[in-house]
Formats: sequence, structure tokens, C-alpha cells
Amino acid sequence: MRGDVTISLMPVTSDDLREVDNIFDELTTYSQRVDGVLRRDNAAYEFATALPPGYEPRHKYAFLAKREDVAVGLLDIIDGYPSPGTAFIGLLAVRESAQESGLGRALFREGERFALNTLEARRMRLAVVETNPVIGFWMKMGFHPTGEIKPFEGETIKSHTVLMEKEL
Repeated sequence: MRGDVTISLMPVTSDDLREVDNIFDELTTYSQRVDGVLRRDNAAYEFATALPPGYEPRHKYAFLAKREDVAVGLLDIIDGYPSPGTAFIGLLAVRESAQESGLGRALFREGERFALNTLEARRMRLAVVETNPVIGFWMKMGFHPTGEIKPFEGETIKSHTVLMEKEL
């Protein structure tokens, strides 16, 4: 399955929040690692609307990742954050039942294509919470730590984020 995984990115609308919630219901390991809880109360709404200070909704692209019309993951990208020409991945997540199947890699590749072709980004950035052991995945996708580390506070966990970047 790894070699030929096809993912479609569907922009999230208010009508999709229940489907987004269903995916968060299957991200309990991620939620426990990052937030210390099984699930954030307003996870779907936050995913669809959360923005860094000073950014407007037009900068936010929240997607349902679908494979054969079945929602399998989530991706959100902030255009121009923290600087022009940068596409910042806020979240890339695949249902736990579908992990280790190549879907994460396929989802990233679609997001990378979107950042390059639609947003005309020159680089991508993201922040990995240290309690979530996914740095290896991001390094395989071509990201490298920038050396920046910032404090992170989940619902019940205090940690740090490691900022990573990739030139496009």
C-alpha cells in the first residue's frame, strides 16, 4: 500500500466539523502525548479556526484528508507564518487505525504540493512537541531542526517544541 497511496485534500467547512471530530476521536495517543488528555474539548473547532496572533482567516487552510472518499486525516497550513514565503504546518495527523500505511507521507506530499503550487511558498516550517516522537518522520520528509526551541503548554503537560524547516 505504501507506494501508491492517493490522498485528496478537501477544505474544511463548518459542515465538516463532525467528521473532523471523528478523526480527533481516533487521535488519543497523540492527544495524550501532546496535551495529557484523551482529547481536547473543542479540538475540531480549534483545528478549523486557530491562528497565530496577527493572522486572519484568509491565511488558514484546514483540510480533511480523504482516501477513496473516506476521511483518514487532517492537515492545516498557515500561509506566510512566521514570515512571507513560508507555509507553516500546524497539524498533520492520520487516524491511528491507518498509521504505518504510508498515509502520513502521502498527506504531507499533498500539503507540500499545495504550499508550493497554490501558496507559492519557498519553505515549510512546523513545530514538533518534544513529547510526541515524530521528529524522525519529519526528517525523512526533508525537514531539519532550526535550533529554535520554544515552551509548549498542553492541557496538563508542559513541554517544548522543536522548530523544523524545509526549503521547497
